[in-house]
Amino acid sequence: MIRRSPSKRISRGGLSFCLLIATLLCAPGGLVSAQDSTGQPEAGGTVAQQLDTVLVVRTGSPRQTLQSWLDHTRRAEILTERAIQEQTRANISRVSANARRLFAHLDLSRTPTAVRNEVGLRATYALHDILLRVALPPMEEVPEDWEPYEEEAPDKWRLPGTPIIFAQIEEGPRAGEFLFSATTVTDAPGFYNRISHLPVQQSSLFESWSDAAPQLTGPSIPAAFVERLPDNVKETLYGTPIWKIVFSIAALVIVLALFVFLRRWMTRNTPDSPFATKILRMLIPITGIALAWGLYWYLRMELIISGQFARILGYVISVVIYLALARLAWLTILAAFEWIIRSPKIPDQSLNANLLRLCARLLGFVSFVLVLALGAQSLGMPLFGVVAGLGFGGLAIALAIRPTLENLLGGLALFADKPVRVGDFCSFGERMGVVEEIGIRSTKIRALDRSLISVPNAHFVDMQLVNWARCDMRLILTEIGLRYETEPDQLRHVLATLREMLFAHPMIDGSTVRARFVGYGAHSLNVQIRAYALTPDWNEFLAIREDVFLRVNKIVAESGTSFAFPSQTLYLGRDGGLDEKLSEAAKEQVAVWRRAGTLPFPNTAAARIDELEGTLDFPPDGSVDETQPDDGSTTDRTPGQ
Repeated sequence: MIRRSPSKRISRGGLSFCLLIATLLCAPGGLVSAQDSTGQPEAGGTVAQQLDTVLVVRTGSPRQTLQSWLDHTRRAEILTERAIQEQTRANISRVSANARRLFAHLDLSRTPTAVRNEVGLRATYALHDILLRVALPPMEEVPEDWEPYEEEAPDKWRLPGTPIIFAQIEEGPRAGEFLFSATTVTDAPGFYNRISHLPVQQSSLFESWSDAAPQLTGPSIPAAFVERLPDNVKETLYGTPIWKIVFSIAALVIVLALFVFLRRWMTRNTPDSPFATKILRMLIPITGIALAWGLYWYLRMELIISGQFARILGYVISVVIYLALARLAWLTILAAFEWIIRSPKIPDQSLNANLLRLCARLLGFVSFVLVLALGAQSLGMPLFGVVAGLGFGGLAIALAIRPTLENLLGGLALFADKPVRVGDFCSFGERMGVVEEIGIRSTKIRALDRSLISVPNAHFVDMQLVNWARCDMRLILTEIGLRYETEPDQLRHVLATLREMLFAHPMIDGSTVRARFVGYGAHSLNVQIRAYALTPDWNEFLAIREDVFLRVNKIVAESGTSFAFPSQTLYLGRDGGLDEKLSEAAKEQVAVWRRAGTLPFPNTAAARIDELEGTLDFPPDGSVDETQPDDGSTTDRTPGQ
């Protein structure tokens, strides 16, 4: 019920408009306060006459706090009346500024941020109505000059006959000030309910703000509409009229439907770029935050819900907003790293790109947790408790996903050691193939049969890896078997000629040449040929090895011997046997070497090596890859052909 003094009457619609501004704009931040124990508070008449001056909040002692509260509530009534008569921006600004100063008298430090406005409003209404119904002591009896440094100086003062306590703040930016205690802020609505039947003893324009406030609405809801509503829907449920609860649920359904529609519209086309995908996904939490804030503004500034229902919705909207902010922080960090990966120097599927994505996820997870922790703190949960709980929860999760963590660490080991890179041909275990992707969890390799092998990083990093792409030269290693009829000097001729051919070959590293008689096989005299081809390319290596093998075949034939094979030879009288002419020529050549002291055993002379180096024609005469030295031009060479 709202009662006006005998000389004036205030319309309910005008009161709704002004109380909307005077109360709902109240907030703990931006307070104008002063701890002044020497200045005298302004009298009621002075307040009425000086509406354009700043009325300072005085909280230096219980007397100053009480007098300042009475002055500001009295000024709030006068400013409200003026704003009803003249709805100008200046009058509205004065009402809202004075409302914020009323909040400056309350200790809301223990109130969660998400519901601080609602709790402060209910306490303001209740304290205003209580002080209108109780007998206030003379101001000279209210403590004023306490010495805060005295050991026995009291830090609390109770208003006689009430549970209202003025308590001194011990720490923080307002330390030393006397405010309505946190307990008083919490208990004031309950105490007013017990004494609401008492008559008003102080002069006031309004009999009960606590009863009138739940029925107030914003400018978009006409007072005539509220007046025509049935009385049964005006009854309060959880501190809010039933009709407001229905409107709130309807507004919530509309906002959810709008969010679902916008989300589907924004995600109907998925971009190919990971960066563009992250940017598009960021619009979803941004939309959720905007809609949640819009719903909160409508419920608090137009519908003006109150009581426990308002606190519940405040918690829900705060949870939604902080979840959306956490999601937005996560996506923002991922998008920032994807923008870095777009650099031409970082291939999209390279190990560097995947490691950057891993760092982005870790940093995004940390930001996600921090935003949730701040949100939990705003809801009244202790920040350190939340962080500790997340820490234990993270430990439990880490134990549960140990294999995944092992793969992550394996990916980091691959990045640090870099045994293989994307595009390298490698052997691992009994398989080999080309590395196509090194991911956070696994490495994908295209095998020789074109199958795609996915190996978990934890296993891949422990394997023996052979990276063929890192070869600077490629090894030619083979063993040939000559027939047992080959005589020693004839064998020496084969070995010497093989070495000369390898030393003379322009695509063979002369320092690695080795052609040695290595043993007696079951059916042959075994000769091992070993040398490195001067190429890292596999196809070109095959071409060089092929040329060497063809030259070996020619050398063996020209030495008068041949390759052995597992068989039994039956000699008949009509068999001509070995070529005696060539055999004698080979032996004569070895004899010449021996007489001249140039027998190339056990090693070929260095001078002979220098003389032979690069003298063979390669590619061989008649080859499609043969270099044409006469005109300086060369034909195209295709490796492997």
